[in-house]
Amino acid sequence: MYATFRSYLFQLIPGYCVSDLIYLGMIVFILAGFLSSKKWTPFLSCLIFAFVFKLLDFLALGQTASAIIPQFLHMIALPFILTLLYSKRS
Repeated sequence: MYATFRSYLFQLIPGYCVSDLIYLGMIVFILAGFLSSKKWTPFLSCLIFAFVFKLLDFLALGQTASAIIPQFLHMIALPFILTLLYSKRS
């Protein structure tokens, strides 16, 4: 069931493989940014989402840690950079 949901989710997002993960991280980051007025809350929500998403990949799909760690970093890298630049600006 999780594999089917994951497949449908990635079919909705344009791109392939790594770009899907980057887009998914940015979508969560942007949605959380609209709902929060604090600087670090969107990044923290993206971080929690990425952790849960990759934990489900590990438990349900049996992915290895060597595949999960780079995918996790792809999901949180751009939101972290944007948050860091935004926090330095103010």
